[in-house]
Amino acid sequence: MEDFGNDGTQAKIGFCYDISGNRIKKSDLNDANAMSCPNTLVGVPAKDTSGRNQAYWSYDAFGKLRGESDPDLGVSFYTYNNFGDLISSTNAKGVTTTLSYDGIGRILTKSIPEGNIQYTYDSLSGSENALGKLARVEDGNQSKTFSYDKLGRVKKEIRTILATSSGNVLPTETQGPYITETRYDLLGRVTRIDYPEHPISHGRMRACYEYGSAGYISGISVQVNTNGILPGYCNKDIVENINYNEFGQTATVTLGNGIATSYSYDVKGRMIRLNSSGDVHGNTKVLQDAVYSFNPNNNITNISNTTTDFNTQYYYGYDGIGRLTNANGSYLGIAEGNLSRRFQQSFGYAKNGNLISKRIHDPSNGNITDEWSYQYTNHQVTNIDSSKSGADTFTLQYDANGNLTRQRDNVKDLTKRIQVDSQDRITQIQDGNNAILGSYWYDESGFRIRRSALEEKNNVFANVEILYPSKFYGLEFIESENVLTSVNNVYLNGVRIAAMNEAGALAYYLTDQVDSVSHVLDDEGNTLSQIQYQPYGETFVQRGDLDFSPKYNSQELDRESGFYFYNARYYDPGIARFTSADTIIDGEFDTQGWNRFSYVKGNPIGAKDPSGHDANAGIGIMMNSQCRGNAGCNSAGLNAVSEGAKKAVVGTAAVAATAATGYAAAAEVGSAALPSAIYLSSRLGSSNITNSLLNRLPQSQGAVANSVNATKEATKYGKIVPTGDLAMIEKEGLPKRGWPTIGKLDDLKKVNLNNPKEIVSTLYNKQLQSDPKYTEKFKGGATLLELTIPKNTTIRAAGITNKGPNGIPQYRVNGEIPKESIDYPGKIK
Repeated sequence: MEDFGNDGTQAKIGFCYDISGNRIKKSDLNDANAMSCPNTLVGVPAKDTSGRNQAYWSYDAFGKLRGESDPDLGVSFYTYNNFGDLISSTNAKGVTTTLSYDGIGRILTKSIPEGNIQYTYDSLSGSENALGKLARVEDGNQSKTFSYDKLGRVKKEIRTILATSSGNVLPTETQGPYITETRYDLLGRVTRIDYPEHPISHGRMRACYEYGSAGYISGISVQVNTNGILPGYCNKDIVENINYNEFGQTATVTLGNGIATSYSYDVKGRMIRLNSSGDVHGNTKVLQDAVYSFNPNNNITNISNTTTDFNTQYYYGYDGIGRLTNANGSYLGIAEGNLSRRFQQSFGYAKNGNLISKRIHDPSNGNITDEWSYQYTNHQVTNIDSSKSGADTFTLQYDANGNLTRQRDNVKDLTKRIQVDSQDRITQIQDGNNAILGSYWYDESGFRIRRSALEEKNNVFANVEILYPSKFYGLEFIESENVLTSVNNVYLNGVRIAAMNEAGALAYYLTDQVDSVSHVLDDEGNTLSQIQYQPYGETFVQRGDLDFSPKYNSQELDRESGFYFYNARYYDPGIARFTSADTIIDGEFDTQGWNRFSYVKGNPIGAKDPSGHDANAGIGIMMNSQCRGNAGCNSAGLNAVSEGAKKAVVGTAAVAATAATGYAAAAEVGSAALPSAIYLSSRLGSSNITNSLLNRLPQSQGAVANSVNATKEATKYGKIVPTGDLAMIEKEGLPKRGWPTIGKLDDLKKVNLNNPKEIVSTLYNKQLQSDPKYTEKFKGGATLLELTIPKNTTIRAAGITNKGPNGIPQYRVNGEIPKESIDYPGKIK
């Protein structure tokens, strides 16, 4: 039987099925040859090299997949136990992965050449409420222990990083443990995340999430403490407010630095305007004002961006199935003396999705100045010829599993030698002289926990170590300086919107329609970095600091390799291809979906790939309104872990889609609970999931969903300012060095807050006014004159929150904390 897909370019794919309905063959049908169906009893043939990208599958009498031959991944074989659980898989490199299970079908061990991965369930020291759940997972690089609340939701993850003793040995303190704690409301939405402590200074951040009456997230705030103890609530706004339209689309987002981004949509739900502006040092500054135009197929044809400092214009053209065929861009730097930059590119594609040509044009006349011609083996680009530089400008080599192992730039005389582990993850990159440029370590799910690279710092090359104890928290160790710094990442709808270091310095990220970072701002709205991109991710214009991590698609660029890390695999923006074969088919009936190396099916202007596994529409099409009321979509915008777990693949790094785009603990619970035979849904499509998998999947998905439920803690707070330092606040707008972070009052009676000799001064605050625990008297409804504070109350000044009247920063007050005493009037102990 053959199924044809006509996609506007006459590209077609065909399928064969056996008598039981199992798919046994897939082939491109882009030539005149007829498609033949194989004998299902003889197994699978060798890897196809005909250029038709033919894939084959064979099954046993029970419908279990026994073998597959893929044009990109090679030939693999599988065996099962009597219960239908996968117990071994052998890939095209001859690497065998074996699995063992307990009596109810949960994975106990996963054995790979690098060592064993151990899973522990039900009961373990340090794990709470784990009956029926994953308590611990451990491999040679790290270990994670999970605790749950009474509703079965992950409330704590404790990670220890063992990889710090490999390669360049790091200080012992960097092993951890790193504790991430999460609290939820009754709808399963995250209300609070306590980040890991700094291993030396013990500073710790808390992020708090608020929701509106419609169920959408309405604000994000944080608290930073220097001693690792986090009583009270959050007092520094990261996102002050979020408004939505009647369709649940984001209308405005106001950041803690006062910059507001507004989104406008047409009747089709497409974003047609993106504006970010606000007050910066008394002047209204427009940071981005992008207006979008579309063709009838919903592809973006023009982006016109007018700002205070620069203007950009982009024009795009497409073929019949939405693949980008031409792009023109111009940049005019108004603040840089009308600095002008322009580019013009065009692209050609094969019917199977391969990029076959990339042309560079002279923007002044359109003439081609260089044309790259791509040669392939199936979907793997092996050579790139240049009309300007000659044949074999680039040469590329792959292993049997479809991983790039060598890339040679003959024009620049540069070579990259790439080592991968048994799970197809890059572990080291060397230059042509075998000098190590970068080394990488991962946990059992593919989440990258350490990066070691040679980087330029202050005009000197130094070894830089990056640790990732969680998605939210990172550490940087510069060996030559013996300094360990931290960064706390804050997410909204799965996108990093801000980062804070242990000193409290903030960076805010403004992004475009595909979440590429266009601006990095400080807490006052000043621009720290500004960047524009060419279509497939190469840098067009960049100004300011280069060191901020998220860039194209909000992914991290490894400068030692030039690759972007897309969580499940790496992407090379220079040649516009992934460096390894995707383990998930992105659309089984789509002629472009079977190309395991292409980037977002050739439409980088309107699509993004947050996990490295599939193309998602950018906000030029729609926003994340589906998160409303969804227990798998928490307030931080983490992707639903149940969806990520459904795409888990044994023997690959595919599970990184959950760990890297969702909360790692919840992701691990999901991936371990799911039967390992889930790989069928990723390689073949959901139609080929076996019966034994279907029998277990609902319960497993339920366990994953439970991991993102929680309860909400009540909070009561007001705002205060130490009177003695009001002049300093008004002058500098910043807390004075040495101010107390915690003040505990013993028997504070009525305080005349208009008297500067008294201890504290406070400004009108609605939350404080409505709190029945406080007795208040107001003058004119605006100025608080007297305040009665109950005994044993703590006054906490943990950081600046939003500015109050006259631009004076305000502090929060938290009640009912154990008593201490006043050191002397005017100073809180």
